[in-house]
Amino acid sequence: LLSQGITTINGGEGVSAAPLEGEEARSQGWNTMGEYFQLLELEGLPLNLVQTVGHTQVRQIVLGDTDRRPNDEELKRMQALVREAMEAGAIGVSTALIYPPATYATTEEIAALASVAGECGGGYFTHMRNEGDQLLEAIDEALLIGRKAKASVHIYHLKTAGRQNWGKMPLAIARIQAARAAGEQVTSDIYPYINNGLSLSSFINPRHFANGRARFLEKIKDADYRAEIRNEMETTDGWENWYRHVGYDWNNVIIGRATGEKYERFGGKTVAEIAKELGIDPWEAFFEMAKNGAFACPQSMTEANKILAMRQDFMSFCTDVGPNGGSDMAAHPRAYGSFPRILGHYVRDLGAISLEHAVAQASAAAANAVFAYDRGKIAVGTAADIVLFDPNTIGDRSTFAKPDELSIGMKKVFVNGVLVFDEGKLTGARPGHVLRGPGYQVAHAPYNVASGDLPASFNNLDLFIRDFMQKNHVPGAAVAVSDHGRLVLARGYGYADLASGRQVKPDDLFRIASISKPITAVAILQLAEQGKLKLSDRVLDHLHYEPHLEKDAKFDERWNDITIEYCLQHRGGWDREVSFDAMFQSVRFARMLEIQPPAQQDDIIRCMLGIPLDFAPGERYAYSNFGYCLLGRIITKVTGQDYESYVKEHVFSPLGITTARLGHSKRGPETPAEEVRYYSPYLDPSVFAEDKGRVLPSHYGGWNLEAMDAHGAWTASAVDLVRFASALDDPANSKLLKKESIEQMFAPPVGMKKGDPKKKNPKAYYSLGWMNSPAPRGSQGDLDSGHNGSLAGTATVLLRKHNGRNFSIVFNARSSPAAKHFGMAMQERFSRELDQIEDWPTIGPSPSSNSTGGND
Repeated sequence: LLSQGITTINGGEGVSAAPLEGEEARSQGWNTMGEYFQLLELEGLPLNLVQTVGHTQVRQIVLGDTDRRPNDEELKRMQALVREAMEAGAIGVSTALIYPPATYATTEEIAALASVAGECGGGYFTHMRNEGDQLLEAIDEALLIGRKAKASVHIYHLKTAGRQNWGKMPLAIARIQAARAAGEQVTSDIYPYINNGLSLSSFINPRHFANGRARFLEKIKDADYRAEIRNEMETTDGWENWYRHVGYDWNNVIIGRATGEKYERFGGKTVAEIAKELGIDPWEAFFEMAKNGAFACPQSMTEANKILAMRQDFMSFCTDVGPNGGSDMAAHPRAYGSFPRILGHYVRDLGAISLEHAVAQASAAAANAVFAYDRGKIAVGTAADIVLFDPNTIGDRSTFAKPDELSIGMKKVFVNGVLVFDEGKLTGARPGHVLRGPGYQVAHAPYNVASGDLPASFNNLDLFIRDFMQKNHVPGAAVAVSDHGRLVLARGYGYADLASGRQVKPDDLFRIASISKPITAVAILQLAEQGKLKLSDRVLDHLHYEPHLEKDAKFDERWNDITIEYCLQHRGGWDREVSFDAMFQSVRFARMLEIQPPAQQDDIIRCMLGIPLDFAPGERYAYSNFGYCLLGRIITKVTGQDYESYVKEHVFSPLGITTARLGHSKRGPETPAEEVRYYSPYLDPSVFAEDKGRVLPSHYGGWNLEAMDAHGAWTASAVDLVRFASALDDPANSKLLKKESIEQMFAPPVGMKKGDPKKKNPKAYYSLGWMNSPAPRGSQGDLDSGHNGSLAGTATVLLRKHNGRNFSIVFNARSSPAAKHFGMAMQERFSRELDQIEDWPTIGPSPSSNSTGGND
C-alpha cells in the first residue's frame, strides 16, 4: 500500500475485523470495535485507518449464515453492535450484497442498521446488490437506503459488468449526479482494471448457500446437483450471473489464487487453460476450484467505461484489497498496482485524465468520502500525509501471474509528518492513527476519563499523565503517591474494561508483574528474622527435588553453591540472555517430563536441575525470574503455608492490604470483579493442554501466570503498592521488618566481580529485591530504590524516592510504538513533576487507610 502512495485505508466491506464473539473473539483478543481499535494503536500502524462496521459481520453474529429475516429483538441486537462500533469511531456501515449471507438481507434490514450510522453522523458504504443486469436498480436501492438512514452513500468500485451492460455506465453516472444535485451526499470509487475480483464460488447463484456454506459443500459432491448449477449458470439471468458477464467463456476467467495440491500452481491462468493442462472439462475444474475457495479475476468490464468513470468529480480510487501483511491475499494485480497504474497508464500514457484531477480524486475526494476532513490536502493545520512520486516513471508492475510485484516511482511517503516509505523500503516507523468517525466522542477517550480526588497542586502532573496516555494510546492506568507516610494522591485513568466502559478506579487490581519480587524478598527477610532460614543458606539445603536429566546430561555441581541471598540478588547462575528464561518454558518442560502442559513450579525446578548453569553462582548479576521461583518454594517449605497464604497474612495484612492476590492466566469465574482487563496485540501458541494448537492473546494463555507466583503473578492496586513501599520508610517503626533487615535489604551486594546490572550506570545495583540508583536530584549518596514489572498487557513501576516520597504507576497495557514500557517511559518525568510540586497536602489518609477519594 505504501509503495502506491496510500496513506489512509478504508477497512471493511461487508465483513469487518470487529465485532467478534465466542471462540473467534477469544482467539483474537477483542470483542468490540473499541477494543480492536485499542489493539491496533498499541501495535502501531505505518499508515492511517478508517473502518466501517460490516453488515455481514453483525448479521452472522446474530443470525448466522441462513436465509431469513431478523425478528425485532434480533434487529435491535444488530443495531446495538453497530452503535458500539460507531461510538468507538467507525465511519459507517458497509455491505457486500452479492455475497451470502448479506444477499439475503432486505432493503429494510440494511436501512435499519445504516440508520444507526446516520444518527452518529456516519455513512452507508456498499458493494451493491448487483453490478450488471440490475445495476441501475442496485444504485436506486443504495440511494434509498441512504435517504431512509439519513446517511451519506458511498458505492464501492462502481462497474458495469457484462458486455450486455456496458452501455449502462452513462446512466449509472447520471443517477448519481442527479442524487448529488438534489443535495444527497453520494460518492463512489473504482479500481483501474477491466478484470474484477471475487470468490469463484460467487459464480454460483447465492440461493445455493441459503443453509450455509458447509451444507453447500456437502451437496456439491453430487453430480446431479452440479448439473443443476451448471444449467442455471448457462441459461438464467435475474441474478448476478458472472458466467453470463464473461460471455459464457471460461477463457475470460483468470484464476488469481487457487488452493489444493492439484490447482495451487495455476495462479494467473484462465479456467480454460487450467482444464486443458490437466486434461479435464472446464466445468470440472470450475467446481473443484470453487469448492476449495479459489479467487477469480473475470474480464467483465470495458476500458472506455473506466475512463468515463475516472473523469467524474464524485469518483475516487481504490485497490479493493486490504494490507498484504505477508499473507497470500494479493491474488489480483490491483492489490499492488492500482494507484501507480492510474498515474502511469491512464494519466501519463493514455492522457485519459489530467495529473491534477487524478491527484485530487485520489486525495481530497477520497478523504472527504471517509470523513477524514483534515487529510487529502496540503495546508496549514492539516495532517502531514504527503507523498512524493516521479510522474515520469511511476507505474504498476503487478500482473495476474505475479500479482505481488511492487510498483515503481513512489519516492517518499510521509504519514503524520513521519517518513514511512523511502525509495522502495519501509522505514519501520509506525506513526499511523485510527481516524475515528463522527460518532466518536473525544470526551470519552481514555485520557479524558479519571476518578479519584486531585489536589490542585497536582494539576501539572495530571496533565502530564493525560498527555502521555493520549500520545501512547494507553487504555487504562492508576497512580498513587505518598509523602512521608501519607497517601496524597490516588487516581485512576481511562478504562478497566473497554467493552463494558468500566472506568479505572484507584483501588482496581492490576497485574504487577516483577514488582512481586520485593514482596517475596520481604517475606524471606521475615523468615530470616524468625530464625527459620539464613540468607547464606544453600537453596538445596531447603529444597529436595529429583533432577530430570536428559540423555547424556549431568548434574551441574555448582547448584550446591547457590544461596538464598544469590537468588534475591539475581546472582544464582542463570542468564536468560545466554540461555533462556525458565519461567516461559512451560510447554518445553512439560514435554521433557511427558506431562500435560503447562509445567508448574516443581516441574520447572526438576528440569532446571538437569540443565547446566550459565555462570558460577555469586559471580555476577543476571536478572532471573527462576531464582525467585525457588524463593517462593522455600517460603512454602519452611512455613508449612502455601506461598500466597503466607504473604497475605504476614506481608499484606499488617498493612491493611486486603484485596491483593495472585492472578490467573485466563479470565474466568475466579477473576475478581475489581481486576482490570489487559490489552496487548501479541498472540502466542497456548501453553495449556486444553487449548493445544490454538493461538491466543499472549496475556490470556500465551504463558502460565500461575507458575510465576513469587516473581511475577501478584495483582494489586497502585494504592497497595505505595502502602507496601511506605512500610519501609521508617525502619525503626516498620510493621514488616526490623531496622537491620531493612538496611540489609537495600545494601549493595558484596563479593560480586561484575557489578553493572544495566551496563549503563556503574553506580546502580540490585540489592535484595530492589534496584537502587543514585537519585537524579538528590545529594551525594542519596539513592532512589524501585522496581518495574513487565508482561504482555502489563507495565508497572514502583519507586521509593530518597526524599520520602513514593509513587506507583500501573497500566493495563505495556507498550506502543513510542514507548517499549509505559512505566519506564513515564517514570523519570513523573518523578521530576513530583519534585516540582511545592504545595504538598498536609492532611491525607495514612498508607493503611482504604480512602482513595471520589470521582470526577
